[in-house]
Amino acid sequence: MKLSSSHCLIVLLTLAVIGTIYPQSTQGNSKRPEFVQPEQAIAVYGPDFHPMPYRPEGQRHTMQTYTITPQGNDSNCDFLAVANGIQNIGGDGSHAYRMARALVPQQPRDFRESYYTLLGAQGSDQRFSLDNLGAAPAAFVGVYEALGYNAVMLGTTPHVVDAAFARAIYDRLAAQPMQSFAHLWITPRPYNPRARVLHVAETGEQADLLYPYHEVAAMVSPDQPDRVVILDGLVGYAYTLSLDELAHYLRGFNQVIIVSTTIGGLPEHQHIQRAVQGQPYVVPTLGSVFLTTARQTWGPAYRQWGEVIGQPFRANAGDAPTVVLPGRYVWYERAGSGDPTFIPLGAWKWQELHQAGIIQSAWPEAGQEPPLVNGIHAWVMNQFGTEAQFTHAFGRVLSPEFWVSHEQMQSIILRGLPVAPVDAHPGQGYICVVTERAVLAWDAQQGVLIIPLGQVYYERP
Repeated sequence: MKLSSSHCLIVLLTLAVIGTIYPQSTQGNSKRPEFVQPEQAIAVYGPDFHPMPYRPEGQRHTMQTYTITPQGNDSNCDFLAVANGIQNIGGDGSHAYRMARALVPQQPRDFRESYYTLLGAQGSDQRFSLDNLGAAPAAFVGVYEALGYNAVMLGTTPHVVDAAFARAIYDRLAAQPMQSFAHLWITPRPYNPRARVLHVAETGEQADLLYPYHEVAAMVSPDQPDRVVILDGLVGYAYTLSLDELAHYLRGFNQVIIVSTTIGGLPEHQHIQRAVQGQPYVVPTLGSVFLTTARQTWGPAYRQWGEVIGQPFRANAGDAPTVVLPGRYVWYERAGSGDPTFIPLGAWKWQELHQAGIIQSAWPEAGQEPPLVNGIHAWVMNQFGTEAQFTHAFGRVLSPEFWVSHEQMQSIILRGLPVAPVDAHPGQGYICVVTERAVLAWDAQQGVLIIPLGQVYYERP
């Protein structure tokens, strides 16, 4: 087919635009790609931000190239960071983009859950502004797990430039340079840490909203030590930052998610997620739909009873994997993009105690639950106001009161896990009650305590 001169001109102009947004190679070329910053890029970086494109060192045939999806004047930098990161470690970026939008709730709530990621006319597809922002780090707790990747949240003190934090991020990426990336929340320019104060209805909390901020993916290239490669749809081409620059960019949130490909099967993945606990900068975070569930379950006491102690992990695989977020008292469980529920840890413990002959009563039918009595009933009323609120949080009662010795408490209920209130008061044993999600124990010396079953099963699986 013969092309007319006008057709040839259109083709050449199209190829020129594509080459600007997706530079195929910058090897041996020191010129910056031509790029006109959209309105959001100016808000984030300022009008004079024109970083040099990433160029691999040397004249090698195996140079690394990066795919970057461009962004317009909208607030979808959060989902684009997911897509760009996953695409460049060998995954399907387009699929990850679509799934992330399903996994992060499209609700106008506290930005640590899903703030202003709404779909539609008033949502994240509209122009970037203080009223239309992407989601903050905690909104992505469990998202990468549901997408099939290992993920760990790193954090340090907000609003402080922490060079060691930037180094820790680099070291984790350098350990798997082509199989890992960082989802970064950056604030290159001066920002207002309390640009808006949000009210949380369930708890009465005030949640500060930082502005402006932006989300990008970052990787490391083996040929450029001590620098990170930034993949940003607003810039349109890969560029690098020194670790000092990175520390300055991160200071607003100082939270990062490190994502890596899964090596091995489900047991290996779970081992990786558990093994990171206690490492420098690793923080367990209650966020996204798990935070919503905790606030709606416990109200102002959600920090106490809903406290999390580990990174999320996949409990099963498949097209819609179940992601578990372990807490001290409960485990949150989310199947696919559905709402979280609580794993019945108390029911697990009921089975163990029943098999050991300690609980001799049968599993109660619905409507036939044993009543709470005596000191345990008084404690429940004092802590939760009503029995209905207690059972809403910890499930229906499964056993009448029964007695265990101090040794049985340590070996069977706690599985050998040290728990200070138990270890400090050997006493003469405990009167206990099991609910679907909890074990309540009473002794004369200290009254009632809820056994931290979440920690027991996390540390003594």
